[in-house]
Amino acid sequence: MVMVNHQESGDVPMMMCLGAYFGLAHNTTWIMDEMFRWTPFGVPSQWHNDFFSKEGNKEVVIKRIKKHFTTTYFERGLKWLIFYPEGGYLRNRGERARNWAAKNNLPVLYNCCLPRTTAFIALVQSFRGEVTEVPEQVEDIIDVTLMYKGPRDLCLTDIMRGSYQNTEVYANYRTFKIADLPKEESDLQTWLYDRYQEKEDMIGRFKENGQFTEGGSFTQVHQSTGRLLGSLIFWYITAFFVYDFYKTMFGHLLSLANGFL
Repeated sequence: MVMVNHQESGDVPMMMCLGAYFGLAHNTTWIMDEMFRWTPFGVPSQWHNDFFSKEGNKEVVIKRIKKHFTTTYFERGLKWLIFYPEGGYLRNRGERARNWAAKNNLPVLYNCCLPRTTAFIALVQSFRGEVTEVPEQVEDIIDVTLMYKGPRDLCLTDIMRGSYQNTEVYANYRTFKIADLPKEESDLQTWLYDRYQEKEDMIGRFKENGQFTEGGSFTQVHQSTGRLLGSLIFWYITAFFVYDFYKTMFGHLLSLANGFL
């Protein structure tokens, strides 16, 4: 399970690029908020059998996770999951997350958002076989911290307009064994909060001196121009068809409404 901080909308294509570079794109399930189901990104995600997460009762979340991962994820032989525990971009959720954290005596973060924990806990328990019977366990959590060096964090409109020439993307990752994580739910929650406090400090250090860790080094990843161009063409076409579908449906609804008036 790949756990990523969510700075901006550009995080998604950046993780897609990393997945394509390491040959994981065809073997990945994305976990995203239910609100994205009918967006240009969400429609092909449904074809891909990605998982749409809803905040709510823990038992309901566990039931949906069990159904999806026993009938889709393991059945298709998929190996990777990409998951944003914050549930939204820092730009959109930052202030609300800080207010909620302050009211509940939790860490107040400025470089990332305090994560939501219900889905994370349900996933960890499921993959350890505590609440579901799964044919194969997910053994590791890869904790990825994204950071942008440039005028601002990268968003989808920057990518679509090609206005990101002065932006560099950096990713730091660490691996944790799921079997080594705490057993109690309250301890799992604390464990996740601690990881995001570390992300907060790591991003702050990067902003100050350009390094994630003291004396750290980087490996540069080069992307295929043809692959990137093909991805852009695909998303432009998808966005057009989704827009045309909604436009047609809205036109039909207006015609029906006018017929009743």
